[in-house]
Amino acid sequence: MAGLGLKLAATECAFRARDEGAFPHVNFYVEDPQLGVRLQPGASMRLGLGRNPRTTIHVNASGHRGADWPEPPQSREIVVVGDSQVFGLGVEAEEMLASRLAERTGRPVIGAGVPTYGPREYLEVARDLLVRRRPETVVVVLDFVDDPFELGRPNSERHAVWDGWAVRRETMPDEVTQFPGRTWLMSRSHAVYALRRWLHARGSAGERLLDPGTPSEGGWEDLVPASLRTQAQQAEAGHERPGASGAQDELRAQEDGQGELAEVLRSGEAEQFWRDEAGRPGDIVDSRLAVSGRSIAVTAELFRHAVSFRGNFKGQQRKLARAQAARLRELQAAAATLTESREAVMAELARSAPRPRPESVFAAYLAEFQALCAAHGAELVVVALPLDVQVDGGEWAKYGVTQGPDMRPSQILLTDLVADAEALRIRSVDATAALRAAQPGAFLEGDFHLTARGHAAVAEALAERLARPLPPRAPDPGLPQGTGYAPAQRAWEAVEAVPFAGWATGTAQHVGGWLKLRLSAADDVEPVREIEVIEGSSPAAMRMTTATGMTLVTPLAIGAPLRAHLYRLDGGGELQIRWQGERLQVKVTARPAAPERTLTFTRPPDALCRCDVCDEMWGDPALFPACEAAYSGAGEEACEALLGCVRHDPLFAPGCPEGQVHAFASNACFTPCDEDNPCAEGRCTPWHGAAVCVSEG
Repeated sequence: MAGLGLKLAATECAFRARDEGAFPHVNFYVEDPQLGVRLQPGASMRLGLGRNPRTTIHVNASGHRGADWPEPPQSREIVVVGDSQVFGLGVEAEEMLASRLAERTGRPVIGAGVPTYGPREYLEVARDLLVRRRPETVVVVLDFVDDPFELGRPNSERHAVWDGWAVRRETMPDEVTQFPGRTWLMSRSHAVYALRRWLHARGSAGERLLDPGTPSEGGWEDLVPASLRTQAQQAEAGHERPGASGAQDELRAQEDGQGELAEVLRSGEAEQFWRDEAGRPGDIVDSRLAVSGRSIAVTAELFRHAVSFRGNFKGQQRKLARAQAARLRELQAAAATLTESREAVMAELARSAPRPRPESVFAAYLAEFQALCAAHGAELVVVALPLDVQVDGGEWAKYGVTQGPDMRPSQILLTDLVADAEALRIRSVDATAALRAAQPGAFLEGDFHLTARGHAAVAEALAERLARPLPPRAPDPGLPQGTGYAPAQRAWEAVEAVPFAGWATGTAQHVGGWLKLRLSAADDVEPVREIEVIEGSSPAAMRMTTATGMTLVTPLAIGAPLRAHLYRLDGGGELQIRWQGERLQVKVTARPAAPERTLTFTRPPDALCRCDVCDEMWGDPALFPACEAAYSGAGEEACEALLGCVRHDPLFAPGCPEGQVHAFASNACFTPCDEDNPCAEGRCTPWHGAAVCVSEG
């Protein structure tokens, strides 16, 4: 017996030396009813992935990788949650994302990634740490290798623990025979591991070129929002290929002529694969990937299929855009006689407006995660982590694929995620560009996990994003309740003009919450050249100077006062608007002590004077250059378009430069602002759920 024991010990030592004391998978998982698996606190091992450097893994008392965490709370602490990428499979603890981020930001960072975890588990880990550690920031790293597919599948349905190894639940045996020392033999003995690998290979009908995955790993449908999937399927009804039966047939059809990858995809049916693997230790002994799962080639094709559905969405949105443009032209043609309110018309257009992109499958999840963090006073930050073959087509070679498909179009799925996050006011990072800049060498050899160089690149991009504020929130579309757009000329013509006299003469009208003052002068009286609103001003106010006076059109609610200083070459006056019930009263008096002011004579642009009576012109002349550029090719309708544009008719609003928006029922463009994004010029003024920069002039 002693001799046998020595031989067994020698055999174990030999295999341990051959393996350099390392295994290709983490081997100290324990079952968890909520999270599926947990890491055993205090466990350690060496990990070896092919020809990549061997690394050491230690689990702290909290059940996460690395040294024991300091007692909370820590000032400005960051918690990073995620899967095996955040865990740092294939790199040392000091090289993983959390460690690099701490170096880059100077803030304490807690790495809480666990292999096999998905989005639901990230949420639960964050929920626990928000209570126990009270961090300032929670970073969730969404790994596109598997997270989109796992969004609706908790880990308890995907993985089970078999002798300390995490395996896909479909491959777990129905029953495991227990005996003394089993855990050590099956998870720690290199000789037994080698024997199991040999027996598994012997019992297989040849090595498969790919792992097509199991049902719990999901399919292409998980990459496409249900609403978009339904729309696309309806649009394609009646156009299916004869004999097509499901996503696998579609994928094969897409790959016809792709050569080597097409052969890979045709190598076997997923359903037969996982049935063959049930109860067999393939997930334990297959060392091709650090985390067992379907082959990257299959995942990549699921992405390509999902992107084809997104292309259908783009086609539908182009049709919507054409239809809306036609409707807008109809409304513009009928603008002069349109009986519907501009508010109703704009609401109709908003409802039918095309969307710039479909929402990500993560949209609802992000909102849920953000609400959780906000409830604990923490900020959520999102990192979108691409597949290696999305970053660099050269990565296909390590999987034995020499003519892999171009994955660049599939990056739009990460773009959708980031757009949804930013729309929710969540700072986010698409790590694709940073990883591409770090190539070659951002990914492990033969595996999709990040190298130390890759972790450093993502940490740098994340640190830069943390140092940069979110762009300011854009105002809500439309107008606040109780406000309206400027009345069209026809509406003013239907309202009685109330004359007034005094230091200056003119008429006043009020309709639809807007005031129109026409300050005109007799032949022997100097006309008013400038109006400065002191009380009751609005950024939507329109001032137009003509040869015989000025016109002011501005929002003014019934009962609201208005006071303005008037300027002529021979002095100054003051105008006041007061109310008796719903009837306005105008009073104009001289200002003997009015300061001297340099005044210049201006007149409406000639193009506008060709469209309406020049001396009675009203609108905002500052808008004319943008309006002229927008409607220079409007033909016979140019006059109506130009006048509507300078008079704040939303049907004729010119487009705004990127980063600017319309606000205040005005066709002018304003730059959004907030405390973190102050105005370069003007004052940050609240408007409809946000704020914009308004000139002080």
